[in-house]
Amino acid sequence: MARGSRRPVAVGRPGTEVLLAVNGNASRSGDGDRVLTEISAHLRGQRVQVSGEVTASESDLRRLLESAAGRRVVLVGGDGTLHTAVNLGVPLPELALVPTGRANNVARALGIPSGLAEAVRIAATAPARPLDVLRVDTGGTHRYSVEALSAGLQADARARYDGENSGDLGAGARAFAGALRNFRPYEVELRADGAPLYSGPAAQVFLSNLPLFGFGFQVNPLARVRDGMLEAIVLQAGSRAAALRQLLSVYRGRHLDGAAVFRRVRRAEFESPLPLTSDGTPLGVGTASVRVEPNKLRVAAPWNH
Repeated sequence: MARGSRRPVAVGRPGTEVLLAVNGNASRSGDGDRVLTEISAHLRGQRVQVSGEVTASESDLRRLLESAAGRRVVLVGGDGTLHTAVNLGVPLPELALVPTGRANNVARALGIPSGLAEAVRIAATAPARPLDVLRVDTGGTHRYSVEALSAGLQADARARYDGENSGDLGAGARAFAGALRNFRPYEVELRADGAPLYSGPAAQVFLSNLPLFGFGFQVNPLARVRDGMLEAIVLQAGSRAAALRQLLSVYRGRHLDGAAVFRRVRRAEFESPLPLTSDGTPLGVGTASVRVEPNKLRVAAPWNH
């Protein structure tokens, strides 16, 4: 079956129906049709009615979301699949996640396991719970971040990335090496909730919504997914070696005990231009205003966070 075509599958308990969207670029095997068939079989075991599609483009996903008509949409893919959905500019139905990416930061934050059978069970049966997102206004436009807005060294490295997909570790290492080689401390002017928060040199700033960011960086161990707050985290470093140590400490989740400025706020503004990345999407160099939009999404999850 060609990608993007619609495939009705089995009928289970009357009155319970989901739509299944398999990201054709993010399935573990790269064979979206096989993944669609496999997950459909697991959903049959949960006695739900299913219609499914392998989405090969943003327009495919937009069309499927717009056709939900009250049905839950199960997104099969990585973190970028949810990031794409929330930025399509269409009203979103209840969502569920079956993680098949490499990092799966959103699923991990929500307690959704990586095992396929258990993730599908949760997608079919767990209640939909609210999830905050961040609205990022920059350059006269806005977009939403589910994980975080990154500003500084990590964002510069992400803009240099030229891998074929987000799992190309070699391309990631080359991009980071290039950003580190050209590193100079950034002049950061950051306000939060209407008052100055930080002014001075820094290597990196995260405005974080979830505990994890990027390829498993433990940016914000204290994050809560539905508290109406974001965490502003400033990493201070005056040299390449110090900047590298700081980012290694972030990967291990130890930076909040070191040279980091940490504040829980509802809104933050960068008043000095910096390299910016929203989740995995580079936004160029500029200023930005970021605020929490509480409960913007409803996503099936096994417990309240």
